[in-house]
Amino acid sequence: MAKRANSAAAATKPDAVTPRSKWKILFSILIVAHLLAIVAEPFAFFTRGANSASPAALPIRANLAPYVEFAYLNHGYFFFAPNPGPSHLLECQLTSASGEQSRLRLPDLRAQWPRLLYHRHFMLAEFLHQLHVPPVTAQVEATTPEKDLLAAWKTERSRFEMVRDSMIKHLKIRYDVESAQISRLEHRLPNDIEVFRDKIQLSDERLYAVLPDAPIDTLPTTPQPIAPQPIAPLQIFTPQPNAPAPEQIPNRSVEIPKSSVSAPSVNEQSPP
Repeated sequence: MAKRANSAAAATKPDAVTPRSKWKILFSILIVAHLLAIVAEPFAFFTRGANSASPAALPIRANLAPYVEFAYLNHGYFFFAPNPGPSHLLECQLTSASGEQSRLRLPDLRAQWPRLLYHRHFMLAEFLHQLHVPPVTAQVEATTPEKDLLAAWKTERSRFEMVRDSMIKHLKIRYDVESAQISRLEHRLPNDIEVFRDKIQLSDERLYAVLPDAPIDTLPTTPQPIAPQPIAPLQIFTPQPNAPAPEQIPNRSVEIPKSSVSAPSVNEQSPP
């Protein structure tokens, strides 16, 4: 009877946790955390609204933020098919101390080579566009009862102006000019009728539009197309050593080089 009791007690005794099972548990936790980090970034991206991501996605993304950023899992999640969206460029107007003007467009496939350098400039243009919010006027401030929303609006506008002014400062130093202005351009894709009937190329200037930077009560309903702008041709332009000179622009409308039309790279939405 004693032997049977001992054998029954041994049968009901739980197995001890071995070092091998501990490693299995640890690796299982790490694998689950890694898969959760992979899902967290697109989940937060596709559930974000006008101000922030979904409350269901924020705690997951916030807790996994150090690992997500360390492993570079927060890369772009813009997919190009079946309808890629428009791309955005920077139109830079440079004025020298003598009043002579020149224009620089970023990105520019002719000036940025190899392709990775062009892509970095393209991402700078997209980054500035994504930061843009209209300026806050006194009228809008007086008629907006949501003070938290107004404070967030001002903060986002301040961030945009800080990045834009930093780019302007860099242009002034690099090209040794008195002043610089940056405008945002949008390059849309032609529709079916424009392609098959009108034979419009991707580089057609009608596909480019200037995006305004104005208060929301004065914004036009649609972006304004690029109109011919008479600009005095640049006669003398002396940039800093080893700095490429901007393109000289005579009295004509903006030209879009055909050589800039190429297949989009991994993170590009469409060729600018």
